[in-house]
Amino acid sequence: MTALHAPRPGFTRTAAPAGLRVPRPEQRAATLGDVSADQPAAPAAGPAEPGGVVCVVLAGGTSRRFGGGDKTAAPLGGTTVTGTLVASLGALPVVVVGPEAGGGPASALAAGLARLGGPARDTNRDPAGDADVVVALAGDLPFAGTAVPRLVAALRAAPDDVDAALGVEPGGRLQFLLAAYRAAPLRAALGTGTDRSTDRSMRSVVAGLRVAEVPVTAAEALDVDTAGDLARAREQLGSGP
Repeated sequence: MTALHAPRPGFTRTAAPAGLRVPRPEQRAATLGDVSADQPAAPAAGPAEPGGVVCVVLAGGTSRRFGGGDKTAAPLGGTTVTGTLVASLGALPVVVVGPEAGGGPASALAAGLARLGGPARDTNRDPAGDADVVVALAGDLPFAGTAVPRLVAALRAAPDDVDAALGVEPGGRLQFLLAAYRAAPLRAALGTGTDRSTDRSMRSVVAGLRVAEVPVTAAEALDVDTAGDLARAREQLGSGP
């Protein structure tokens, strides 16, 4: 259930209606975008229908704190950190954007949206581009998938002028990459197709959007930034690599 949080400077807040029944979002067939060879491929299947949901998973980043190697490709639960996340998304369409996209998270998210194409009739674009909700997920959040139905349900139930439903972890931190966005306002905020997304922070992108806040659990917000975080993720699964 969503909750109303005190506004923070630079953001316009609202809350989705309390007491929401949270259905599982309509399932879509998975597709896969640009991704490191160390990441698993998603199963091939049919396109998304208009008015659906697509997930863009950002598996880039520098992994400076991880102590060597790509943190999103670290072994976890018989796959990788990002593989665990992708598997939890079921049959939703997924585009995984690897480090080759360059730039920061806003740039990578823009690259993922560009891969999907836009609403114009273009036979060369991915049909998932017809989706009206984009779920943006950091690839180092292996357990974020369980929050996706709540985020999508909150956004669907919110007034039309609410542009996004952002996850809020127990400590109150907003998660810009554990969030569901209406596709059109997100594209406009990113400036997809221009150089405005290069090296921008997600905070600056979201600053112009009206958002609802959706509480997420500590496990859903667990990001694998360090070797210690990876150990905690393995404990969460109750398994080794």
